[in-house]
Amino acid sequence: MEKLTDKQKKIALIVGVVLLTAHFGPGFINRIRQAFSSPAPAVIQKPSPMHLAPAPPPAPPSPEAVAAGKYGGIWGGSELMPDQNRCNLRLEIRLSDESPRKLKGYESKSCIPVQPFAGGKGIRGQSIADIMRETAEVSAVMTGTPVEGGIKFTVDSLIGTPYDGCSLIGMTLTDFGQGQVQAQWQSQRSPQAPCPDNRMLLKKVRG
Repeated sequence: MEKLTDKQKKIALIVGVVLLTAHFGPGFINRIRQAFSSPAPAVIQKPSPMHLAPAPPPAPPSPEAVAAGKYGGIWGGSELMPDQNRCNLRLEIRLSDESPRKLKGYESKSCIPVQPFAGGKGIRGQSIADIMRETAEVSAVMTGTPVEGGIKFTVDSLIGTPYDGCSLIGMTLTDFGQGQVQAQWQSQRSPQAPCPDNRMLLKKVRG
C-alpha cells in the first residue's frame, strides 16, 4: 500500500473536518443558541369568569327570626276583665341569645279590683296585705312558636303568685288590625280546675 503524500494527507484532513461539521454542526449550533437565548416569559392563564363556581345563596331566615322582625318589641294594654278587675299587661318579644336562637316572651300583668270602689264604697274589711297581694304584679317567661298570623307561647317559668290562684299556662298572640295584636291567655288553679280564658288588645309601646 502506497503512503499518502503530504498533499493527500491535507486533503483527507479537510474532507474529515467537513464531514464532522456537517454531521454534528446543526445540533451543536442549536445548543449554543439555546444557551445564549433568554427563555420566553410564562403566560399565566387567568380563569374565565364563566368557569367560576357561583356563590351559594344566603340561607333563608328562620321562622323565629321572621316573627321577631314582625312582632319584636314591647307591647302593652289595659282592659277591664270579666271579673271586674282592671288589668295592665306588658309583653316583651325578642330572640334569645341561645343557639339556635329561640323566640322568647316576657309577660308581666297586674290587676286592680274595680268593683269595691263602685259608688265610692272603697275597700272594706281588707287589710293592707290583702290589697297588696291582689294588686301585686305576676310575670312569666315564655317560649314562642310562630304560627300563621301570630305566635303561640308556652310558659317556661312563673314569677309571683296571682291573687285569684289562676296561674298562666299559655298565651296566643294574633294580628288585630293595624298596629295591634290580640293576646289570649289560658290559666288554671290546678290540672282539674281550669280558669276562664281572657283576652286583651295590645299596642306596640316600643320596638
